Amino acid sequence: MSENVMNTALVEDCFHIMFASDKICEVFKEVGRDHLNFAQFGSITSSGDQFAVSLLNKYRDNWESHKKVPVEIGFRSAPAVPKSQAESILAFVLGWLCHRAAELQLKTGSAEASLYQDAFIFHRLYVNNNNTPVPYRTALYEKNMETLPASTSISSKDLAEWFHALQQRFFIEMHTFVPDVDDIEGWFDKLDAKLRERAVHMDLFAEIVLNPDPAKVKQYVSDTDFYEDEDAIIQLAQSLRKGAQPSQAEIEAAYEAVPTSDYGRALKQGFGNLLYASDFFTGSMDQNRLNTLLAV
Repeated sequence: MSENVMNTALVEDCFHIMFASDKICEVFKEVGRDHLNFAQFGSITSSGDQFAVSLLNKYRDNWESHKKVPVEIGFRSAPAVPKSQAESILAFVLGWLCHRAAELQLKTGSAEASLYQDAFIFHRLYVNNNNTPVPYRTALYEKNMETLPASTSISSKDLAEWFHALQQRFFIEMHTFVPDVDDIEGWFDKLDAKLRERAVHMDLFAEIVLNPDPAKVKQYVSDTDFYEDEDAIIQLAQSLRKGAQPSQAEIEAAYEAVPTSDYGRALKQGFGNLLYASDFFTGSMDQNRLNTLLAV
């Protein structure tokens, strides 16, 4: 799957609607609120269709007993949030349900198109927006962060090296989930290649965030059906990011409306997946019906 900005944003928007909806079970809401960041790990697997439903089936029986089994999942550079094994896995599954919708609906066609659409979402939903889980400033992507007042009092070279060291530590710790003990040198070579690939990707993304080519913005964003502010479900998501408290009738109307954009369709499907999973988790739907609706 993908770690694209648009996918990350979609999970947040799906979860915001989930929190506001009376049609989603409280277990999902509790896990989603407490472990939203962990739910984003649902993007790291392309095989969720092989285990998501079976895990929902496992944990829906006697949830309170399952959630008492503790687990420590985290890294020294990103400490673990106290959670049970069941909460970790359920958050992962909920994230996967949303990422699945993104992968099916947000087909960019090329790596360049994906970068431009990510940059659009970054500007629209995250830049200088304190209503998002993590607000950002475009200065973070400048080569020396020249527009920040503190940039003259620190060495950008030293700061960059520090961030690279932190990133390397984080990825080494994360990859130790599945270490290749039989070929540790090969394992480190693959990790190094992945880090280099990521560095190139982030350099391209930074350039597009700060200095986009107008013709390509038009080609990949403006002249496409990628994102439409007029879609009712996008308007709902935008209002929730600003702290609105829509009525249940407004939520249902937005969900029932037919979106015209790729992001709107992904948002509708992602929230729909959460609705179906909630009905199954609470015993209102059988497994065959859920498999059909999720197309797994």
